[in-house]
Amino acid sequence: MRDQFNTNQFKNKLKSMKNFKFQSYIGASLLVLTLATSCNSDFDKVTPGAPDVSGNVNYKVPKVLYIIADGARGTSVRDAESINIKSLIGNSIYTWTGLADTTRTDATNWADMITGVKKEKHGVISEDFVGNKLTAYPSIFTRIKSANPKLRIATFTSSDVVKTQLTGGADIAESFAGNDDATKSRIIDFIKTDTASLIMGQFSGVEAAGKSSGFDNSFAPYKAAINSFDAKVGEMVAAVKARPTYAKENWLVIITSNRGGQFALPANQDDKTVFSNTNANVFTVIYNASFKPTFIGKPFLGNSFAGSAARYKGDPERTQGLVSLDKSPNFNFGSETDFSISVKIKKRFTKNRSRGDYFYQWPSVLGKRANSGWGENNPGWDFSLFYNGWRFFASGGPNWGTGIEIGGLDISGDTWHDLTVVIERKADGFKYVRVYTDGVLGVTNQNGGSIANPVATEIRLNGQPNFDNTAPLRVGYSGGEIDGDYGNINVNLAELKIWKVALPDAVVKQYACDPSMDSSHPYYDYLVGYWHLDEGSGSTMKDLGPFEANMTLQGTYVWESFTDLLCSPTVTALGTLVPKNSDLPAQIISWFNIPRQESWALDGKVWISN
Repeated sequence: MRDQFNTNQFKNKLKSMKNFKFQSYIGASLLVLTLATSCNSDFDKVTPGAPDVSGNVNYKVPKVLYIIADGARGTSVRDAESINIKSLIGNSIYTWTGLADTTRTDATNWADMITGVKKEKHGVISEDFVGNKLTAYPSIFTRIKSANPKLRIATFTSSDVVKTQLTGGADIAESFAGNDDATKSRIIDFIKTDTASLIMGQFSGVEAAGKSSGFDNSFAPYKAAINSFDAKVGEMVAAVKARPTYAKENWLVIITSNRGGQFALPANQDDKTVFSNTNANVFTVIYNASFKPTFIGKPFLGNSFAGSAARYKGDPERTQGLVSLDKSPNFNFGSETDFSISVKIKKRFTKNRSRGDYFYQWPSVLGKRANSGWGENNPGWDFSLFYNGWRFFASGGPNWGTGIEIGGLDISGDTWHDLTVVIERKADGFKYVRVYTDGVLGVTNQNGGSIANPVATEIRLNGQPNFDNTAPLRVGYSGGEIDGDYGNINVNLAELKIWKVALPDAVVKQYACDPSMDSSHPYYDYLVGYWHLDEGSGSTMKDLGPFEANMTLQGTYVWESFTDLLCSPTVTALGTLVPKNSDLPAQIISWFNIPRQESWALDGKVWISN
């Protein structure tokens, strides 16, 4: 048994994260907005007010230049010369660690950047745009035109696909068959003479260089392509400032990338969070001559967690740890007894990554049940992977049907997370279930909750649920409801605890992100099972609880050492802390002082300078 940690050393959880405030000039007026973030929402609705007009003030005309570079990793742009882009940051809101969609699809990210909603709404999940919902969620150009038909909009794209699929609503839409130089020259000529309020340019040269050589500055063609794009930015910004009417105009210049590209980071740079996903790493510079420099860095990413853990895999390895049949009945709690279960999990790549690196459909990773999934005459409970999150599944008892699934919050991949379930029988005679992800109560598929807008609530179980069964308590592989390669588990597990009590909400929140547990925990004496799951070798995993119900590893397995982060925020949560692609249309709408319509259902937030 390893040395136990002092939990008091690990209570610096997500609550230690500091809110980041920003201020900005919005559109033609001086406007201060305060953004309040919410753990249940991807964005904050920001609708700018009208300017305080007086006869002695001349307001400038708002204009936007929106420049997109495909395939430009944020950190690579930072570390290249990029002299023109960097010359703007003294008057910019900027980050080198913004986030794109993690699917590695250009079309998805373009759609995010031009519609202001994410793929769950616009439906662009493949390069051919099949199945898109762009009629329901059109381009930002269409939205702007619906609010102010007089605003002139022009788009100039290196990609013919962007022009064909995503420029609806623009007055002028031209493409240049992959020729970035021609795209740049046309934009500069247009800036010199035209009165358009919004000009978008999209460039593909950086991504082309990355695909041919590699997406890192260590590959000379890629670095050269970044600096070539930077030179184009310098020319376009110079053209803006050389306009005869520039002194009467208020230009917002947005320079960003649609996504990064695949590159294997050195081990000392890989923090095991989405920020180390080089495909999702983008830069964003939001420039206005009146802005103060506002740098947005990486937020708090979690607590340190180190140890050893077995790797649990699906077919053909079928890795599982089982408690013996004679001791497993100790973990049946009948219809009257309260209990709580907690485990730490680290997701690895799913076998089929077409819907995301860590997307799973339904496989169980922990449970006490003969088989996972729906069905009568199969009492018990499971913790299962559920899309990008997880679910608690339970069934058994009279008048209770085929079971219930309660979806928890999303969890990021390749870092550790705590999953906790509390089952409590209350005075009204019903059992209630609370599911916590990293100590946060949240349900995504019951009582009106969704993945985008989870609800912090407990779920009442109807009937007379009783989960008792003769199956062994298990970690790892289970047969049952598995959706092919999407259901082939690939995870590490640690710190499994079972209490014969319903843990209070405050206790779960306080201790969920502690790497271990000792007798200082207020409910330590209620433990009926505690497995570190960290032996590092052999097939026996010791139970420190009163029943000494050791687990035995079966199937094919390996032990792995790790030094990782625990309770890292999800991509969705991080998207409220650093700029993401779908924020930029909201930024543009705000600049034009256009009220944000509820029916548009935008997913972005507006970033404000210091």
